Amino acid sequence: MTETSQEQLPLQIYTNNNATIVNSTNDHSKPLSNSKDSDSAATVQLNTFKDQQSNNLPHKKLMQVFPLLALAQFTAYLDQTSISAAVPSIGEALNLGPQLSWVATSYLMATTAVQLLNGRLSDIFGRKQLLLMSLGILATGNLICGFSNTPGMLFTFRVVSGLGGGAITALVQIIASDVTTLQQRGKYNGFIGLAVAFGSGLGPLLGGAMATKVSWRWTLWYDVPWLVVLSIMLFMVLPSSKMAAGTRAKLGMIDWIGVAFSVAAIVLLLVPLSQGGSTFAWDSSLVIAMLTVGIVTFAVFLAVEWKLAKLPIMPIHLFRNGLSCNILLVQNVLYGIVFWGNLFYMPIYLVNVRGYTAIMAGAIIMPMAGSQGLGSILSGLIISHTKRYNPVMVVGQWIWALLLIPQAFYSRTTPIWAICVVGFFQGLGTGCCFQPSLVALLAHSRRADRAVLNSLRNFLRSMGGTLGLALASTILNNVLKARLRGVVSSSIAKTITTSINQLDSLGLSAAQHNAVLDAYMASVRTVFILYAPLIGACALAALLVSDNGLEEKDTSVTLSPGTPALRS
Repeated sequence: MTETSQEQLPLQIYTNNNATIVNSTNDHSKPLSNSKDSDSAATVQLNTFKDQQSNNLPHKKLMQVFPLLALAQFTAYLDQTSISAAVPSIGEALNLGPQLSWVATSYLMATTAVQLLNGRLSDIFGRKQLLLMSLGILATGNLICGFSNTPGMLFTFRVVSGLGGGAITALVQIIASDVTTLQQRGKYNGFIGLAVAFGSGLGPLLGGAMATKVSWRWTLWYDVPWLVVLSIMLFMVLPSSKMAAGTRAKLGMIDWIGVAFSVAAIVLLLVPLSQGGSTFAWDSSLVIAMLTVGIVTFAVFLAVEWKLAKLPIMPIHLFRNGLSCNILLVQNVLYGIVFWGNLFYMPIYLVNVRGYTAIMAGAIIMPMAGSQGLGSILSGLIISHTKRYNPVMVVGQWIWALLLIPQAFYSRTTPIWAICVVGFFQGLGTGCCFQPSLVALLAHSRRADRAVLNSLRNFLRSMGGTLGLALASTILNNVLKARLRGVVSSSIAKTITTSINQLDSLGLSAAQHNAVLDAYMASVRTVFILYAPLIGACALAALLVSDNGLEEKDTSVTLSPGTPALRS
């Protein structure tokens, strides 16, 4: 195994049964306490930085690795958002009807579930191996999904694509944390943030163009050849070393009970949250039953991680890293609510209320995406220069919160230039929040926890997005139904709340048509009003986050005797 030029420091990995302390500068172990022999197969031995898959790279190598990591992240977010513009075409081609929302739900469930698992699985099987596998899964899922001729086939392979896409977004962040020091991370993670911004912004624009000019199937096929090429380049560039442990030993380390309960809880919670109010009524027995069982299942999952799992996929001690770390985790839930809500409902406002095409709506949103990338780069450079992350986050949160206020006053006649200007500064604030929050989390945690902490952060942000979309959908539908009473008949109102795209075919008078659009505008505005207070709360809570600088927080590695070594 080759050595890096970086100084090797002691590392620590926590399990529920601490047994041995290992110093990474040598191979000697010091028993801390007695442990059962059965524990040894479930504890990962990490003797050096590379054993923990931490391999701080020199600048020249980073310049080869980071562009490819950024491209992988860009591709994942581009894929995730581009299909949104093609959903109407897919629904018409496959006659999905009320099943239309499952195009997004199937992907979302898989993405959220896999993000919680990736940290620990990559500890066990290796970051590089898991990333290459994820790229292959995304390519395979998209390729087959593009040939779908039935709803079942489409939804099944959207799940496959979601597993790949969700894993990529998590693993890129984990690898980026592995190959850089905490001092470097702000600067280099800015490039990852740039990729996220442009992938999210260009996705709807590209998807709309594909669906309009070619076919909805190409919104799934276009990135398959590129994913193959990217996999080859990453295989050649990413550092790796031989695995010392066999497959059986690694499989024995997986927290299978935790995996089962976490996936079950996520499915039981996400299906009613994403489908409630549309496919199922919120007060239906199915929704109530799934939410109840889902909450109980998630509680059991937490108990398993706390008391039973020897190598938990979500270590409970992550929530004991202090007030600052917990505030940062909660902030990421709120970020998810606002970011994904805005990404979904701004196009709805522009297309359904203002009457723009999907391509034009994507173009109007582009200033926000571009400035988000700019904010990520600038915040990273500032953090690397000042060695402080909190000032950047607080400023970013206040910019984001304040610029969400004028959005709450958008109307059917708001000038497009004003929307672009507001979006630009919103994106700037967003960019100053996302990557700095990750740097702050890593600064408040131990090096050995970085993979599972990355996964937890991504999982919480995805769950925030799901909760936010469910809440926004409920608000919009309830306000819209109330506003339509007395304007149109109940049957027409039901059609409009299901799909406003059918508005022109309902034979409404000019006065009714305008009244319906006014009602829809009022509904969307109510959703927009929700966002500023949430980010404002983040900005106030950030004042309680201590800024520890960029010194690595680290001690030693806890191991059980005789545990097989794992390397990246």
